[in-house]
Amino acid sequence: MSEFKRKLNDSKESSQNMLSTNVKTTSDLMSIALQAEREAIRRYTQLAESMHKGSNECAAALFERMVTEEVEHERLLLEWMNKEGISENPEIEPIVWKDPHVSTVYNDEAYDPYYSTPYKALAFAVHNEEIAFRFYTHVEANSENKAVRKYAEVLAREELGHAALLRAERRLAFHKERESNKESPRLDPELIQNQSDLLAAAIHIDRYLESQMLIVTENKPQIEALIKETNQQISINEKTLSNQMPPGEEIVKNLEQLKANHPEMNERLGNPELELQRLWSCCDRSFAFYDAIVETTTDEAVMLTAQNLTSNALDRIGVLKEAFGDSD
Repeated sequence: MSEFKRKLNDSKESSQNMLSTNVKTTSDLMSIALQAEREAIRRYTQLAESMHKGSNECAAALFERMVTEEVEHERLLLEWMNKEGISENPEIEPIVWKDPHVSTVYNDEAYDPYYSTPYKALAFAVHNEEIAFRFYTHVEANSENKAVRKYAEVLAREELGHAALLRAERRLAFHKERESNKESPRLDPELIQNQSDLLAAAIHIDRYLESQMLIVTENKPQIEALIKETNQQISINEKTLSNQMPPGEEIVKNLEQLKANHPEMNERLGNPELELQRLWSCCDRSFAFYDAIVETTTDEAVMLTAQNLTSNALDRIGVLKEAFGDSD
């Protein structure tokens, strides 16, 4: 095994900033960038084929367009390398982007040919672009090679630009999907006006997660402990909520809609093979919900509670990774 490959494997097992301390030359950096584009082409091609098999032509078309865009990115990289006289390093193997701080499991929604939508496909693409941006930023900050830092800065700007374009498309897709799918309720962070609203939502989320955990325990002591911990958190939140004003009418109505929709959702996504995927996706959506509140609330108490709930959601995702492995 080459020295670079050994360091690359070591970095995957560490909590360092991905590969940032291992990129020594411009050839290494540009070769990693090429492999990242090729991985995107492979993955999006695979997803497009999966969407076709599931008769999800709308999502398939979007993934096929992403393939076309990534092929063009690869061509431009090769053109740039040729112009700058940078050779590809044959020792750099295919790259799978990983971020040690952010779960990527929610992308399972984009993978599912029966559940994916253009919005979810675009969310998946944005996530990948953001991981790439963070990687190049880390390289720029940590490399001792001036040329590597220069090229990493350019690559980071490129990824940031790609992500910005995809985010704009994602917003349009979100509103279009929301208008065409109003019958499927979602927990809305904009309805959280005070701590009572947030606690009511947290209790609802935890009860649903607990019910999903009970399905997939599979004699896993980590999950059994997580169920116990979740149950304790529900009790704490219920006791805290009982000493505060009742939650507002809007969030109560939203939660009632979700409860009413649970049987239909469980039936639609009731495939036993998807039970773990659904639990993981629910944990990640809860993280996104709390994180959105942290970003938007003007109430300090709500923000602090939401931050704590965000941390708890990440801890749960970590337990799932430990119990079942990273299914990315």
